[in-house]
Amino acid sequence: MADTRNLSKVAKCRYYCRIFLTHLFSHVGLCGLVVGYAIVGALTFESLEAPNEISQRSTIQGFREKCLKDLWNITVTLNVLYENNWTQLIASRLKQFENEVVHAVKNEGYDGKDSVDPELQWSFSGALLYCITVITTIGYGNIAPKTDIGKVVTIFYALLGIPLMLLCLTNIGDLLARSFKFTYSHLCFMFRKPRRNHNVSQKQVVDQINKSPVSKALEVATLEFCNGGDEKPPLGDNSSISSSPAKSNNTSVVVVPEPTAVVVERVYRDIDDDQQRVPMYMVLSLVTGYICGGAVLFSLWEKWSFLDGAYFCFITLSTVGFGDLVPGSDIFDAQSGQAKLIICCLYLIMGLSIIAMSFNLVQEEVVIKCKNVARNMGLLKSDRDFDDDD
Repeated sequence: MADTRNLSKVAKCRYYCRIFLTHLFSHVGLCGLVVGYAIVGALTFESLEAPNEISQRSTIQGFREKCLKDLWNITVTLNVLYENNWTQLIASRLKQFENEVVHAVKNEGYDGKDSVDPELQWSFSGALLYCITVITTIGYGNIAPKTDIGKVVTIFYALLGIPLMLLCLTNIGDLLARSFKFTYSHLCFMFRKPRRNHNVSQKQVVDQINKSPVSKALEVATLEFCNGGDEKPPLGDNSSISSSPAKSNNTSVVVVPEPTAVVVERVYRDIDDDQQRVPMYMVLSLVTGYICGGAVLFSLWEKWSFLDGAYFCFITLSTVGFGDLVPGSDIFDAQSGQAKLIICCLYLIMGLSIIAMSFNLVQEEVVIKCKNVARNMGLLKSDRDFDDDD
């Protein structure tokens, strides 16, 4: 018997280890897949759009040189400089150059830099940020593909990347929600509830659950009946409630029936469920703190005000993505731009995961609150009413 018991424990240990490793590697593997998908997309878009950006800068530089040449020709052509004639011709040529620049900015993605400038919008870091904004549906709009092949690749990239990213965020949010509830319930148990001793008798377990002897007996009898008892517990035998006064100390003696294991497990499960309900103010405080932390971080990096940083973080995490404020040149500097970009991407992904976790936690609390309001208004029957109907 001892060997069988040991084998049973080993089998249980292997079972739980296998479940743990399966869940662990499933989350890790999914996150690794998203990271690899973003990196491959960054390399792809960099190879597709960077040459076009360099070519566009060279084109604008040619427009500027041609404009300067035309201005000199106009000046030389006029032997006698009349202010009105010279101003009219120069203004017309400058207007033409302005239209060319505006067209290049709106339609070709020109950012005002020369072709000799080593910093590109479609560098690896910029392309990586673009891929993350695509698969997270943020879509700032400050950087977008201008080539036909880049637009086609973006369509197929988003079709596969958006569901993959949503699946990853859902899994991470669920994992964070369960971890947060587990931590919160154990902290509440440690600081607010007395530690439960599993070696005590069943009678002592029921005594710890309820303070009133009468309520103890009523709840245990009700739970025994709800857990599959065919008949209601009798009230006249030794397992019933006796309220006869004792002669010695003039106190009422209550004989509490011994609860079954199912009853004790159900009572503890109900207590654990109550402890795992995380208040909404804690969830809102967590999200607010995360946004404020990001506001401080980006305000230091981008020289923004705290309000602009908080506004950017909220618009980003809510996936609105106006694009009026985006990480600019300071985050793409040559020395620490790559490290800052990685931190920025991690902030976006973790922030979206926290938002998913918040929805998971708040949803449970909202459902319970709505059910309580519906019961108070008489729109929904309570559990006692269902038991009485049965």
